[in-house]
Amino acid sequence: MWPIRSALFVPAHRRDWVGKAIRVGPHAAVLDIEDSVPPQFKSQAMDHLHSEIHELRDAGVGAFVRIQPLFEGTPAEIKAAVTDGLTAIVMPKVATPDEVRQVHDLLSHAEGRAGLPLGTVGILPLPETAQGMYDAYHLAKASSRVRGIHGAISGPVSGDFARAFGFRATSGGEEQLYLASKLVLDSRAAGAMYPLAGIFGTAQDDLPAVEALIRKARDIGYSGVAVMHPSHVPIANAVYRPTAEEVAYFTGLLEAFDAAEKAGLGAVSYKGAMVDYAMLPLAKEVLAEAARNR
Repeated sequence: MWPIRSALFVPAHRRDWVGKAIRVGPHAAVLDIEDSVPPQFKSQAMDHLHSEIHELRDAGVGAFVRIQPLFEGTPAEIKAAVTDGLTAIVMPKVATPDEVRQVHDLLSHAEGRAGLPLGTVGILPLPETAQGMYDAYHLAKASSRVRGIHGAISGPVSGDFARAFGFRATSGGEEQLYLASKLVLDSRAAGAMYPLAGIFGTAQDDLPAVEALIRKARDIGYSGVAVMHPSHVPIANAVYRPTAEEVAYFTGLLEAFDAAEKAGLGAVSYKGAMVDYAMLPLAKEVLAEAARNR
């Protein structure tokens, strides 16, 4: 399942939207019981989770559940979410490693009750607090379940990250570069190899602007993105899918290096650049991603 290149937010109380989400081809859906669900529909959203997750599972689509920030109702939310097919819990506004450990323990208990192997469900901490952003490395190290830190790349409409950090989001995004890069590095340094970026803060129908944000997330190092509208999913999939030119380049690189090794060389000139063993892992990763069915 990992890396997940595209995830689409779906309000969990809108039961009929899951099928619509599947049709646009995301690698995962984020079943939300936080910000996109009005308070009077929270219980209904939780009641729908198992059937929604099973529908996603049967379609070969990953299932994330974004719970509410930790409170006395968190154990009930985790219990409502854990079932066969759940990929990860998204933890919003997380600030401390202890919060991650609490969810880790709740998931262990819920997995046992559901008959799932221990450690099946991952965690994606979403540090929409200044403390969480500062301590993102420790959030990622707090549990072996953490698959990646969930960051954000925003257009000019500011959200939780901007308010917590104190920057004013702009179209150019220079003010976000430090934070976005830090979260990627913190995640990978802690062994959580699949940092994800939420894409928001621009008009939903401004597809060139959405694509620019997704490309920025990819270039900074996020392994995938979570998007807010179905029309954004094909863009994310296309941006993260290796191009024919990339496949040809890296195929040729591996062939050239294989020939060099047979000649007793550890480096070779390929298309005007020196290539040695340090370049091989990326070439293999790109070709493996190109070989994925979805």
